[in-house]
Amino acid sequence: MRRIILLFILFLLPILNYYGLGWSSQDSNFAITINPGAPNNDSQNPMAPTNVTVSEGTTIIWLNDDSAPHLLVSGTPDQGPSNIFYGDYFGAGESYNITIGNAGVYNYYDPAWSHISGQITVVPNNDTDLEDNDSGFLNQTNSGGTTK
Repeated sequence: MRRIILLFILFLLPILNYYGLGWSSQDSNFAITINPGAPNNDSQNPMAPTNVTVSEGTTIIWLNDDSAPHLLVSGTPDQGPSNIFYGDYFGAGESYNITIGNAGVYNYYDPAWSHISGQITVVPNNDTDLEDNDSGFLNQTNSGGTTK
């Protein structure tokens, strides 16, 4: 009987998290994967997921599963970098992290391949209104662990 209950719980938790009904914490992590073949302009899915919604204090972790190095910066391919964050190149198997401190909408892209882009929507922990931010990043790190 214990085994059935344990299996039920292990099965139920991912489903609840998928539908946003699971537990969360203010200082959580959220991973975005740069998929193999991402630089190919015909790629249907260069990153997964591309547009995310997280709460304040969440650390976004981009994992590079592609063979090419990538660089992620805030802004859009059309308007260029907004200089809210500007990462270093990180190679295959490496990661790039930012911790977001303020609610708002943050666009990002890879300048080498403009089709690799996305948006991070940060919701406040106290449910106040969102606004576009020019700051709000607590820190940025590459997989080597250095703070930017």
